[in-house]
Amino acid sequence: MRKIDPEGVWTDFAEQIDEQGTFYERSWEALTDASDRKLATENYVLTLGVLFEGFVNDLIFAYANRDCSRVMQHLESSVRETLQSNQKAAAAFDSFAEFKHRRHLTKDELKAILDPSGRNTSFPNHIAIEERAQQWLVAAHVERFSRLTAQQKSVIDLTIAFRNNLAHRSKSSLDRLNDVLAQGALHPTGLRRGVNRVQQAGNYLKTRMNGGTRATILADLLRTSANEIVR
Repeated sequence: MRKIDPEGVWTDFAEQIDEQGTFYERSWEALTDASDRKLATENYVLTLGVLFEGFVNDLIFAYANRDCSRVMQHLESSVRETLQSNQKAAAAFDSFAEFKHRRHLTKDELKAILDPSGRNTSFPNHIAIEERAQQWLVAAHVERFSRLTAQQKSVIDLTIAFRNNLAHRSKSSLDRLNDVLAQGALHPTGLRRGVNRVQQAGNYLKTRMNGGTRATILADLLRTSANEIVR
């Protein structure tokens, strides 16, 4: 069966980002009311977060499909950890059974292991993405996620924080958003907040600077960060 191509995952994501950006710019020009522009901006950034979540899940799957040796190691470790609680079962396994490591798994087999419920994994931050990569991927592919700069990791955290706040509108998500916005690595981007807390994500994101809005700045930085994982 033909392997999933990480470059193909990136191309799909990049095209979706560009498509959403074009639609957002057209919407901005067509709308004149501030509240309408705020709503358009919120929908745009919420979509960015959803697209990025799908991109990360698909990319981890693609890298695992390219080299599934770490997946096989993880499965063996999980079984051995389970057997440790039952000495009789462990002894029987050691006497009569063995692990048969396979060089390749089909897409369906891999999907059943990585995503048994058929739902994308939601990540609270970049650290969780790295941990997921470490769980399923060989070191060379994990390094693609961990090599990002502090600023790129902060951009990913910010995208997730905006997505969660816009989706849930809760106090905890707003607190998390403000914590991420205070990160020093964001200072050169124009996205880092000042002393005052951000009270409404939409108002903050629709503010124009350097020819675009903060939302378009975030999208451009996210696109660059995502590309770094596959290039």
